[in-house]
Amino acid sequence: MTMANKKLAEFFAYSVELESEAMERYEELADVMALHHNDQVAQFFVRMAQEVTHHLAKVSDLAKDMELPELKAWEFNWPEAESPETASYEALHYRMSLRQAMILALENERAAESYYRQVANSSDDAQTVRIAGQFADEELSHAAELECMLQELPQNGANLREEDDEPHMPE
Repeated sequence: MTMANKKLAEFFAYSVELESEAMERYEELADVMALHHNDQVAQFFVRMAQEVTHHLAKVSDLAKDMELPELKAWEFNWPEAESPETASYEALHYRMSLRQAMILALENERAAESYYRQVANSSDDAQTVRIAGQFADEELSHAAELECMLQELPQNGANLREEDDEPHMPE
């Protein structure tokens, strides 16, 4: 395998991990939201998981003839603690609104676009530059779709993050 192929294989390994983690997190969030009867947000997260699944399939198809490095979780060098398209647990609430969920997903798409764009701008391998640029453009397209969806939602809705019950302090 040439050095260029090694760089592309490593890029694909990162891409598979990025998309896999995003898919798993969106599926997890959909399950949690459904458990709490936040059905609109649950369905949105199901949709996001399906979209990420399509991108993961595309990445896997492109890499099907390559031997990808088997990196351990701690060997991935992400810009943040988790991969760029993985929704942060800190940004979640079981009563989040659809608007809040869409803003979270938009931030994830922008982070993935930024990651792929950085790879495209920093690699010295022409194939990696080309494919990372295509992935960045695809993430940018997903972000644009979410921005359009957000414009269709009302600006102000009920604050779903308020709790129904007062805090209870045991005596």
